[in-house]
Amino acid sequence: MSRRKVIIDTDPGLGEPGSDIDDGLAIALAIRAPELEVLGLTIVNGNVTLSTGVHVARNLVDRLGVTDLPVLAGADAPLTRDMASVRALFDAVPGHGGPRDPGELRGPTAESDAADWMIEQAERYPGEITVLAIGPMTNLAVAIRRSPAFAANVREFVLMAGSATTYAQNITVVGDFNAYVDPEALDVVLRSGGRITMVGLDQTSRVLLTRDDADQMLASVDPFSKWVGECTHAWIDYLARAFPKRAEHEFGCFLHDPLVIAAHLDPGICQWDTAHVEVELISDLARGLVVADRGLSLTVPAPSNATVAVDTDVDAFRRLFLDRIALTPAPDPGI
Repeated sequence: MSRRKVIIDTDPGLGEPGSDIDDGLAIALAIRAPELEVLGLTIVNGNVTLSTGVHVARNLVDRLGVTDLPVLAGADAPLTRDMASVRALFDAVPGHGGPRDPGELRGPTAESDAADWMIEQAERYPGEITVLAIGPMTNLAVAIRRSPAFAANVREFVLMAGSATTYAQNITVVGDFNAYVDPEALDVVLRSGGRITMVGLDQTSRVLLTRDDADQMLASVDPFSKWVGECTHAWIDYLARAFPKRAEHEFGCFLHDPLVIAAHLDPGICQWDTAHVEVELISDLARGLVVADRGLSLTVPAPSNATVAVDTDVDAFRRLFLDRIALTPAPDPGI
């Protein structure tokens, strides 16, 4: 079987107190997928600081038994704005662990900048590499600006961003985290001319990892799955404190980024449509709003620049995810 080459561009927090676990679970799903050849992890500022994200990624690849997998450090801030307001949101929640002491952090596996490394890999394997971007798009934008050929050399950019069928309603009423943190970077990607697939929060918010799932992982014979079960309970506890009005966080957490990996592994998990996608840059009230015009408006639509997910087979996703992460088959929903 021919394995598809991928690079995962990510801001992982799995294992860091008070940080989202879905990036780490997406990384694990990709590494455990025999269909994929993960060339490396490129780390970007986002859910956690760049240095913490690199540290988390190094620990993850060790736990997953791929200690030689390259981990590259990329952008430590958005293209034009700082992260002060976003960090303030995290720090205001009781129980957030905050950043580690820098003395404890492990560094990248190479001195190469993440953007330069991605450019080099795309030149080495033109038309073969898919970039799975599950954090803010800063690293991708830097690579596109540095190399006019980068977007053309990449087979596909698969983005966890936006919302194709409704408003995202994530970090703001209209903006999802990845778009809001660096909409200028997302704009660069959308205008690059590269092949773009987008899985948005309208779909990823339909897939949950529950406390029952965490218990299933705790019962696994696999040490990584057991650890994920512990981290899942801890993350749901955090969400219940952070968002007391969100009833779903009493028993579960969203699997935003793993759905992106799963949809790349099996495109049949989602239904797709073409769209012209843009992101709002000017209005502070609507910063990070992603508009996906699927030609359904009364105006003449602009040419499509992306393929967007518009529906999801939740049961198919759960079967794939739990089979590979919990290492036990997910229950048949028909039973």
